[in-house]
Amino acid sequence: MAEILKEIQERDLPEYEAIKSSGICTEEELHKLMRERERFETKIIQSKKSLVNYIEYIQFEKNTHKWVMEKEKQLHCTLPDVKRSIIQRIIKLYRNGTQQFPQEERLWKSFIQFSKKSNPGQVAGIYEKMLAYHGDKDAVWCDFALWAYESTKILKTVTEIFLRALKRNPTSEVLNLAFFDILIKETARITDVSSTLNVMERQLGLERALLLYRNNRSKITNVSYYLKLLERCEEPEYVNCTALLQKEIVEDIMKYFFAEPSVWDYLAQRELRGYNIVDLQEVTALQVAEIKDNQMDTGDSPLINENIWKHRNLKVRIELCFKAYEKAVEVLPNETMWSYFINAMLDLNQDMSTEGDMKRYCLSKAFNMGHKSQLMSVTHYKALVEMLLKSPPNGISRVETILQEVVEFKNTVEIYELWMQVYSKTQNEARFYEIFIKANKELGFAKCVSLWHLAIKFYEAYYDEYPKKLHGILQEAAKQIHPEFGVFRAYLVEYTMRYETLKKARELYDELCQIPPPYLELHRKMAEIERQAKTKSSDISRMRLCYENAVHYFGKSNTDVWIELLKFERDLGDFKKMSPIYDRAKSTLNPDLVDSFISEYSLLKVLS
Repeated sequence: MAEILKEIQERDLPEYEAIKSSGICTEEELHKLMRERERFETKIIQSKKSLVNYIEYIQFEKNTHKWVMEKEKQLHCTLPDVKRSIIQRIIKLYRNGTQQFPQEERLWKSFIQFSKKSNPGQVAGIYEKMLAYHGDKDAVWCDFALWAYESTKILKTVTEIFLRALKRNPTSEVLNLAFFDILIKETARITDVSSTLNVMERQLGLERALLLYRNNRSKITNVSYYLKLLERCEEPEYVNCTALLQKEIVEDIMKYFFAEPSVWDYLAQRELRGYNIVDLQEVTALQVAEIKDNQMDTGDSPLINENIWKHRNLKVRIELCFKAYEKAVEVLPNETMWSYFINAMLDLNQDMSTEGDMKRYCLSKAFNMGHKSQLMSVTHYKALVEMLLKSPPNGISRVETILQEVVEFKNTVEIYELWMQVYSKTQNEARFYEIFIKANKELGFAKCVSLWHLAIKFYEAYYDEYPKKLHGILQEAAKQIHPEFGVFRAYLVEYTMRYETLKKARELYDELCQIPPPYLELHRKMAEIERQAKTKSSDISRMRLCYENAVHYFGKSNTDVWIELLKFERDLGDFKKMSPIYDRAKSTLNPDLVDSFISEYSLLKVLS
């Protein structure tokens, strides 16, 4: 190793001499640089190699390069040989690192990123070497092809990369979309169609994109892929020249993905953006006729060169979009399709600066249609209710009518929750309580936990007016045996302490401990109450009781309850009890939890 280090130092000697003669650093700084390099070199030539060593050394050299550049600016000098030497060292480290750890994708990417700035001529070669190990990753191929396109603009080279990539990853959507993008980008780049040669090149580009699309039709079955292709074609520079391709994609998605709500949603949104399906069909039919009538030797262009989309104002586009959604919910009468429809109308109403009346009309009509269909989601009922409550004086009566109708076909806790929230906002306590009782009767207590939370929150806010209601609801909730209702036992104990006495809270706690199933937060809440009450030393036993009850009911499957008991004895109880409790815990806990408990206990002792 000593001989290798000596050889490296001799090789780097010209760089050190150049640094020394330039005066950019002191002798001490130069020796520090040499020592640091020697330390890194020692690490990477040792028998047990580590990726971290390479990464740290590379970063050190990058920082050194940055330091040299800063010194150049400060001292108004240039050190090209020094910088070149550092860059060559970094490249060598990357090469050795990727040879030692070829599976480390991040190291390859870092190498490529560095080389793009410092050694661009070698980037293609690095990609090729990387692909020997990571050829199954479509993102790597995609990065390679896109870099080649940006740096060379040679379509033949880029095409070869994509074809190799697709041979390895034939169903990759990422690769196919990227290749498709480049093909139509190249087509759109040919703007001068006055010459036959340009016409033929542009037509060839479109044919390549069409061939790529057709080739993947049987391989890729994800509808989002085809919608992304259409989205690419809608870019302003491509939207006219890809008309024939758009028509074929639209026909295919309607044929193969007819039952997909996302397809109908996308096509309706196209109408809003001004890409009318009739325009596409008409111009496409015209182009097909032109292609048949005009042979290539006439020199006439069979390409679409002008804007094929008729100009329509916003109001007309909204109408066409709405009609498309009407057709969609007729063909696909399900909640998902209705959600797309109403979401689109809600989005339109975010900007009321233009065609506000038309947008409001469409939203109102969509809500009415959705309600009548009985397929509108709870989320959209919430939006409708919110909108109606802002429309006095008849808003609340319309809301009541709608919700009464909804529960006939959508009898869910979410609808009752919405109904109760309406009366909470309007401060109608009688109707609030009536709907609360009705929901529990219709759905059963177990399904209505969220409604109990809502009721408690409401009556807490109006405690001065309805104190007995809150107490009664809490008492009833605490009696329930459903596990989800356990939280209300802790609420009731807290309520009793707040509005009555500590003695009453303790009596209630003792009573609730006997009601199954056990609930951990009840014991924690009572322990918290005992602490806050500042009990005397003679009452420490009551606080201990809370922690002991917790370990009694949950000590087999929960290490936290034992740690909490130990912390209590350490801080407020009897320190001597900790050792026996520790032994009890180890014998009580499930075997698979003992090691974890021991670790937590050890940490507890360290921090005490």
